[in-house]
Amino acid sequence: MSQLGSDLLRKPLKVACIQIASGPDKTQNLVKAREKVLQVASEGARLIILPECFNSPYSTAKFREYAESLSAPLDPAKSPSFVALAQMAQDAAAFIVGGSVPECDGSRHIYNTCAVYSPQGELLAFHRKMHLFDINVPGGMSFHESDTLSAGNQIMIVDLEGYGKIGLGICYDMRFVEPSMIAARRGVFALVYPSAFNTTTGPLHWELLGRARAVDNQVYTILCSQSRDPDSSYPAWGHSMVTDPMGQVIAGTNESEDIVYALLNPETIKQSQMAIPITYQRRHDVYPDIAKLAQPDK
Repeated sequence: MSQLGSDLLRKPLKVACIQIASGPDKTQNLVKAREKVLQVASEGARLIILPECFNSPYSTAKFREYAESLSAPLDPAKSPSFVALAQMAQDAAAFIVGGSVPECDGSRHIYNTCAVYSPQGELLAFHRKMHLFDINVPGGMSFHESDTLSAGNQIMIVDLEGYGKIGLGICYDMRFVEPSMIAARRGVFALVYPSAFNTTTGPLHWELLGRARAVDNQVYTILCSQSRDPDSSYPAWGHSMVTDPMGQVIAGTNESEDIVYALLNPETIKQSQMAIPITYQRRHDVYPDIAKLAQPDK
């Protein structure tokens, strides 16, 4: 039997999505991210999310150039973004979901990787984007992450001490319901998606997917996008948002640089699960429990 309300989220949690656009200057991207992280921390945010590829251009031609090592011990010369994120978390005294950073693993593989840090600046976990964004939209856009990136192979659930667990995905991962269902069955209170949806698919599916994943699983969804840079070769959709377990968008913005704040409440999760008790009405005598078929948490 799944958990309810305060068993998932143990106390209210203020979250902040930092919607900014990355440029070609990695150092300047990191300076801007730090400034915004400290700003939202001063406003009481204790879970802070940055967007996908916040430190680099979102470009298959640039991922390798901007890639960094996540191997310990971190070298500031080889891992400036990961080192900076750890310091941001410590200085902000907050949990940070570090958007994503192109990561090199010591071989020829490059991953799109989200690292999560504790308020003490400790690396809690990292998620490598599982589903690569390879699409051809007729009359729209064509983009192939697999030209440069390799796919991760693990569902990531992170325990935020004192609050509960979150499930991680990166952008295109949000389209695949199975990882979100597995994370929800394993007791997360929120699904977090650093993203850079584009202006072709964003108007169609961004809000729809965020609300759907929330309703499917009766948890919060937190979508943090890059802001739109009209001069970029890949203009992001923006519209960062937080959706509650009933599928209501409780906080959001437009395409411009902005910060989205929301207060997550244990009672909201509990009420939604009691009102529409799909958690207890699943027919695992008819269809299998997907969480039991997946690999155990690592």
